[in-house]
Amino acid sequence: MRFLDLEPDYLRRPSLPGQVSLGDKGQNLSSVLQRICEDDSKKQTLLSWLKELTPMDATDFAFPSDLNGRVLVQLVEANGNRVSANSASQGTLRFLAMLAALLGPEPASLYFFEELENGIHPTRLALLLQLIEQQVRSKDIQFVATTHSPQLLGLVSAQTLPHASLIYRLPGQASARITPLLEIPDVRRVLEKQDFGRLMSSGFLEDAVYLTEPEEASAK
Repeated sequence: MRFLDLEPDYLRRPSLPGQVSLGDKGQNLSSVLQRICEDDSKKQTLLSWLKELTPMDATDFAFPSDLNGRVLVQLVEANGNRVSANSASQGTLRFLAMLAALLGPEPASLYFFEELENGIHPTRLALLLQLIEQQVRSKDIQFVATTHSPQLLGLVSAQTLPHASLIYRLPGQASARITPLLEIPDVRRVLEKQDFGRLMSSGFLEDAVYLTEPEEASAK
């Protein structure tokens, strides 16, 4: 299991070639990408997702090394311009890290991401979910993510919704509870006119579980 807490400072650090998995904060990003690019088919898959997920017109990767033999990825654009990891945006680096984790030679059996939407442009959230759902369907891996984004929740596919849950805490209680979204009282009827994104932003989800909790549970 991998609990990835990606940080831009670590994603931008050079790394030694030969690494096959990311560190928890994104260490080894450049060398994992280099390893993926050794397989031309996987490299093209990597590039196609990168083009979809970012506004960059990236056509290739380069991995120049420093005097210590460490490599730092550069994104090569169609006009020949090279953008190193030091100059790439936080969102682009997070996308690359997720791609490296899911497409790398030794993926974990379970990935956990907190606040999946952090650093990601809102217009790219649907593609990010598409990438995750596709990889989970095609490989023997699980992907767990938390979010506070109504927009992201509204984009979750019908196939994934049965696996989505609300985490909440009742007033006066120290422990949190987890309820599958589709088991929240009356939610299926309301979904005929609203999506989960609207229900989250309006506070309906929390109100529904608060008002329907047994009295003895609320009084504890």
